[in-house]
Amino acid sequence: MAKTLRVELLTQDNIDSIFEKTVHILSTHGVKVDHEEALDRLAAAGAQVDRETRMVRFSRENVDAALKSVPSSVTVRGGDEKHDFTVPDPSGRFFSTTCVQTMRYLDPDVGDYVDNTHARFAEWCQLVEQLPNINVCAIQTPMDAPPETADVHGLNVQLQNTSKPLMLLAYCNESVPYLFELMLARAGSAEALRKRPLLLINPTSLSPLLFKDMDMAQLLGAAEYDIPVAANSLPVLGATSPGTIAGTVLLESVELLAFLVMSQMFKPGLPFIATVFNTTMDLGTGNALLASSETILTRAATAQFCKTAFNVPVETFAMMADSYLPDGQTAAEKTLQPTILSMAGADILYGAGRLGGSTLASPVELIIDDRLLAVIQRTVAGVEVDDETLAVDEIIGAGPGGHYLRRKHTLRHCREMIRPDLFVPDVLDNWIAGGRKDLQTRATELYREMKKGLEPLSLPEDVKRDMDNVVKAADKALAN
Repeated sequence: MAKTLRVELLTQDNIDSIFEKTVHILSTHGVKVDHEEALDRLAAAGAQVDRETRMVRFSRENVDAALKSVPSSVTVRGGDEKHDFTVPDPSGRFFSTTCVQTMRYLDPDVGDYVDNTHARFAEWCQLVEQLPNINVCAIQTPMDAPPETADVHGLNVQLQNTSKPLMLLAYCNESVPYLFELMLARAGSAEALRKRPLLLINPTSLSPLLFKDMDMAQLLGAAEYDIPVAANSLPVLGATSPGTIAGTVLLESVELLAFLVMSQMFKPGLPFIATVFNTTMDLGTGNALLASSETILTRAATAQFCKTAFNVPVETFAMMADSYLPDGQTAAEKTLQPTILSMAGADILYGAGRLGGSTLASPVELIIDDRLLAVIQRTVAGVEVDDETLAVDEIIGAGPGGHYLRRKHTLRHCREMIRPDLFVPDVLDNWIAGGRKDLQTRATELYREMKKGLEPLSLPEDVKRDMDNVVKAADKALAN
C-alpha cells in the first residue's frame, strides 16, 4: 500500500507544550459563553461557570473526559448514501467542500460580479451534484432573500438541489430553530434525521475566546439530533490573535478544544471535526489574507496539532485565493495550500469555488477546483511499491529496445493514471488550431455544457411544501 505523503511542522515536544498551555488557559482563564441554556448545562456537567461575567473554565478532568468520549472518526451523511464518507479515510485520502456564505458571484454569462440569488445558488448546488471530486456543499447567501432569513432560504435551496452532505452555519440566533425545522421537514422525522444527518453543523467562535449565542444554539441543536459538529475558529493573525504563527496556533487550539469539551458535555460521543480557518492581517491594507504563507503555515500546524493532540478529524480552509479571477495567482494559491494542508493531515479541504475575499465565488472556478483536487489527491497519495508495481517480469519480458504498450501489465494499470479533462496537454499545432484556449476558457465551455443537464432533486411534493412553509414562517416571524 502506498502511504499518503505527510509533512510535520511541529515536533512532539512542540505538540506537548501547546497542549499543556491550551489546558492551562481553559482551566485558569476560560472562555466567554453568551447563551443562558448553554451556561446552565455546562455548569451541570461540571464546568466552572461565573454567571456575572459568563466566563466558563474547564478543568483538566473536564478536558480528559471529553477527549475520552469524543469519537476518533466521523461518518458524514447526506440525503443519499452513495455520497456518504468517513473521516479519517483508511487510505489517507482527503475530501472536499465548497465555499460558504458567498454573497457575490462571478457570473460567466454576465461577465461581471453580481449578487448571488436563489437561482444562482440552486444552479451551484446542482453543479456540485455532478462534480465527482466535490463531496460537501456549503451554504451560500441568496441576496434576493430577506437578510433576516437568508440562511433559512439558503438551506432550503441546498436541500432541494443536491443530495450531497451539506455544511450549515446560522446567520443569527433567531433563525436557528427554523434551520432545524427545515432539516426535520426534509428528513421526515427526528428519528430519521438522527439516523441520517444531512449535514455538518459549523458553529464558529469569535476570536479571541468568545462563543456567541447563535453558535451555542447550533451546538445544542446538533447535540439533540446527533448531527456531526465541524466547529470553527476564526482568528486573524496580528488582529484578533497574536502576531506570531505559534501564538495563533495556540489560540485556535484553545477555542477548538473549548468547542470539543462543550460538545461532549452536551452529548458524550457527539461526532466532532476540528475546523481550522485562520487568516493573516496585511498591516499595509487591513485585509485578511486567505492564502499568504503565514496563513498556510498556521493552518497546517494547527491541523497537525488537532489531529495529534485531540485525535479527531480535521477540516481546513484550503481552496482559498486572494485573487478575484480564475487566473494564475488563483491556480498557484489553490495548488500550494491544499497540497501542504492535506499532507499536514487535513481530512476535509474547504473552499472549492472561492475567489478572493470572503464573499466571492465562481462556478467556473468550482469546476477548475474539482479537476485540481483530483490532481492533488493523486500526487499526495505517494508511490505504491510491491512486486506488482515494480514489474520485474515486465522489464525482463520487454527486453532491450522493447516497449510496454501491448503488455497485459500496462492494460491492468493504464486507467490508474488520472486525465482531468481541463489539464490534458495536446501538441502545439492542435492547441493553436483549436483556438489557443486557456484554462479559464476551457472551464467556461465545460460549465456551459454542464448547465444543459442540471436539474433540482426529485423530492416528494409534500416534502417540498413542508420545507417551503418553514421558510414562509421564518420570513413572517423574522423579516421586516
